[in-house]
Amino acid sequence: MKKLMLASALFCSTVLAISGCQSMSKNTVSVAYSTTQADTLDIPKNQVMQWSSGYNWQLSEVTRDDGQLIPIQSTNPIRLAIDPGRLHFYQGCTHDKIDLFSGAPPFSYSSYIVQLPATCTNSSTDDYNIRTLFEDYGTYMFGIKLLPTTSLTAQDDTTASPKRLALTMENGNQLIFTGIAKPLLSPPIGLPISTKLLANYKWHLESAVANHYDEQGKLMNREPISDFYHPDYPISFEIFSQSENSIISFGSNCNGSGAPYFLLDDNTLKVGMIISTMMGCGETGNRIETTLFNFMQESSSTLTLSMQLQSATGNKGDYPRYNLLQTMATGETLIWKNEPKKIP
Repeated sequence: MKKLMLASALFCSTVLAISGCQSMSKNTVSVAYSTTQADTLDIPKNQVMQWSSGYNWQLSEVTRDDGQLIPIQSTNPIRLAIDPGRLHFYQGCTHDKIDLFSGAPPFSYSSYIVQLPATCTNSSTDDYNIRTLFEDYGTYMFGIKLLPTTSLTAQDDTTASPKRLALTMENGNQLIFTGIAKPLLSPPIGLPISTKLLANYKWHLESAVANHYDEQGKLMNREPISDFYHPDYPISFEIFSQSENSIISFGSNCNGSGAPYFLLDDNTLKVGMIISTMMGCGETGNRIETTLFNFMQESSSTLTLSMQLQSATGNKGDYPRYNLLQTMATGETLIWKNEPKKIP
């Protein structure tokens, strides 16, 4: 539980961060929202991060608060990738990350930059790198916003045109990235899934199985994930998607939790770092909860929705019964069933 105890010290600020990034003004920028690039839609600012995760970004210019350009002289381009609650910067073999915590207007976030292990063995480095643009100590404040697409004409294909994303720093510098959409996502399977549909219900875990494959990819055997089958610690998740909030919460009948998430067009669910409260759950409860949080945080999975075999009874207050299959990128499969959320 040490990892959770350390993380929980940031619980309040992180939940504020998740909601804070949702509470920007409702102004929008007209850009291609669908990751299939089929439409040009207005992106609410509380969806900018999820939308931006569908693009490959590269630093194109840096300006000071007076508008003057800061020369970028580097052999390797600086690239940006966006995950729930986190930014990744890549340049050559270097990899830096920024975890997003709550900021204060006019800045959405406060954070610090951390260098991660190199992504390759090339020892060459650039004198000009992403770390030169951030403070060398403590935390700093910054905001993230979309910029209008430049130099468009009536003949331009707006869905394919490069997009522009700006990180506005507390010191007045503005880092501008140019983005090209990632390859088209695979069509989703099953019933349509939306954040609104998931948020209407509380989802209870019915089955959790680890699958084992041979070298040819053939399924050899399946075994239950034992920590997920304890009657005193039923596992569930909820999504909160109000305009001021965008959190997924996993629980096992003890602590509360929150994590940023993205639900992509192909029904990929990406979950960021989970922060929880610190109530003691007993030896068994602590073990189950630690297993659950470690399993779900910073995970990627594919969701498939179907109707349960038993039909609705038609009684007053009835609701559609779903099976939600979650296939983890690591191979495990989980089945969730829904029930309406209780009104406080």
